[in-house]
Amino acid sequence: MEKDQLIQSRHYTAWELIKLYWKSEQRYSAYFFLFIVMLMTMLIIAMDVAFNYWYNFFYDALQAYNKAATIRLLIIFTVMATVYIILAVYRFYLSQLFGLRWRRWLTEQFINRWLHKRSYYYLENFDEKTDNPDQRIQEDVGTLIINTIDLTIGLVSSVTTFFAFIYILWKLSGVMHVHIGGYILYIPGYLLWVGVLYAVFGSWITIKIGRPLVPLNFEQQSREATFRYAAIDLRSHAEHVALYRGEQHQSSILNRLFGRVLDNWYFIIMRQKLLLWFTAGYNQISVLLPLVAALPNYFEKVFLLGGLMQSLQAFGRVQDSLSYIVNSYTQIATWQAITRRLTTFLNHMNDADKHAIEENQLIFSKHKENSIYIKNVTIKTPRGEVLLTDINEIMQYGRHYLIIGPSGIGKSTFVRTIAGIWPYAAGEITLPENQKMMYLPQKPYMPIGTLAEAILFPDKRDPELEKDLKQILKDCHLENLISRLYDTASWAEQLSPGELQRVTFARVLLHKPDWVFLDESTSMLDLANEEYLYKLMQSRLPDCSIVSVGHRPSLNGFHNEIIDVTKYSIHAF
Repeated sequence: MEKDQLIQSRHYTAWELIKLYWKSEQRYSAYFFLFIVMLMTMLIIAMDVAFNYWYNFFYDALQAYNKAATIRLLIIFTVMATVYIILAVYRFYLSQLFGLRWRRWLTEQFINRWLHKRSYYYLENFDEKTDNPDQRIQEDVGTLIINTIDLTIGLVSSVTTFFAFIYILWKLSGVMHVHIGGYILYIPGYLLWVGVLYAVFGSWITIKIGRPLVPLNFEQQSREATFRYAAIDLRSHAEHVALYRGEQHQSSILNRLFGRVLDNWYFIIMRQKLLLWFTAGYNQISVLLPLVAALPNYFEKVFLLGGLMQSLQAFGRVQDSLSYIVNSYTQIATWQAITRRLTTFLNHMNDADKHAIEENQLIFSKHKENSIYIKNVTIKTPRGEVLLTDINEIMQYGRHYLIIGPSGIGKSTFVRTIAGIWPYAAGEITLPENQKMMYLPQKPYMPIGTLAEAILFPDKRDPELEKDLKQILKDCHLENLISRLYDTASWAEQLSPGELQRVTFARVLLHKPDWVFLDESTSMLDLANEEYLYKLMQSRLPDCSIVSVGHRPSLNGFHNEIIDVTKYSIHAF
């Protein structure tokens, strides 16, 4: 059994998404929890049946003015209620514990699938159909689990209740005599038939009214997520907005997006209002209906007051069990919308992976030589436009290369292609077999955690690396950060652009790669710091080959070779 069920290139339906957990390595504990919860649900229904008979005995005792029997029945009720409460509490606890385990497992699967084969990168950069994958993983997975468990318990409870009370209701109903002309129609168990027909009618009307809630809830999730993303984007770029005095512009964006949230929410309210009109009336009529249906038997003394109360309660329980769709339709609509969002998320990742594989005609290979061979490489945009064509270059280990060219020509994309993350390319790239390569973008990434963990990225805590950390920070003119090494903060916002780029060089010195690709990694530094850091890197890592992307003429002195990608462009610059 594969541990990671989601790492498959295929499309998923709601049912396939649900059953993944039941085929996982946790399936045995899942079935155990399900068995216990369902068993407790059936025991609760059994208690309901016992209460139903208790009502008969209790009201008959009241009608007979039997004080001793009444007191005895009250004591029995107290014991039964205590058992019922214990069952209800522990069923809730175990079902929530089960949901917690399921959510942990499924969230891990979604995270792994999102990161698998760089799907997160393809969705973010090349896919326009998937909105807010973070919200789908964080919120939708939990909502899916909660609703699935609640609806399953509700369904099992309804089915069990129906079969538990059907005999009671049938027995109490007796036979109704309907005179039609000169004929008499005998209807055995007529109370049961009244409940069944009423529930079927109510379910059909509920589905007709509530069906539009599914797409409306789906759209609401999307609009809420978009609004939340815009608010997070404002927070992430607070300084830029403040410097531009862009508060009014941002206010208009947030108000417009929130207006779309409210517009769709209004449609949901109107549809739920219409559904509530029906369900509220349906539930109120269901209180009166069994009374009207059962009173003839009471007045004909087929049963006493206790029998009337027992038949009313039995009718109510049967009718509630048959009204599962009526009473749960709003939750069912939410569940359908959530499963659609999660399955489309998975399917879009599969589509993005498939598209990247189909578009990527680049052949990567490795050899024992310490050189990089780039042969007949053509790089395109996601729309199929050619950026660079017929690239043929050899990068020899120990030499330094500066990639130049006009802005927008594709220099950074050229580096992404060598790194293997740009799927829209063809040709052949051969890399050294036993040499470590490091690729550093223009804007350094600082993961959540302590400053030490952020600087050590992509490695985790490593005592061997950490022992040199303080000295390297001093060497990179970051002495002010030494006292904060084990503080946790949002470091991408705490540090200046220049400090972030110096952190980049600290990472290089820590990890000691054989090849390092720097994509305008000194663009936020003054020329003195740029010169100091390049010389520091070359002196500390004399065998490391440096490949830089940049515009500054000051970079020329730190490189042996210049690669002008203008000659590979089909556009005139």
